[in-house]
Amino acid sequence: MSILFYDHLVDISSIEIRLTSLQLKPKKKNKFRQMIDDILHAGILEFILQKLDSHYHRTFLSRLEYAPYDPELLEYLKKHIDDQIEAEIAKESQRIQKLILKDLKGK
Repeated sequence: MSILFYDHLVDISSIEIRLTSLQLKPKKKNKFRQMIDDILHAGILEFILQKLDSHYHRTFLSRLEYAPYDPELLEYLKKHIDDQIEAEIAKESQRIQKLILKDLKGK
């Protein structure tokens, strides 16, 4: 799990609480954590790319690949999408997490 420019917008404490309550071996919990991280990242990126004009996709993805932790990526998105993109990313993160929690309740 690498540090990403939007990490401060994503609070996964409810997922961590649910994972902690599951009677799983540590290796299995870590695998779940990695899968959840991957799902969140893919969902957030998909959300961003849907909002971002396709003309800017290549630049954004290149910058993300080079420095995924760079806070300037948020500034780029604010400039090319909306000043409220941080709130939108946080909201989308919560939506994705609700789906994940729903799936985890079946475990």
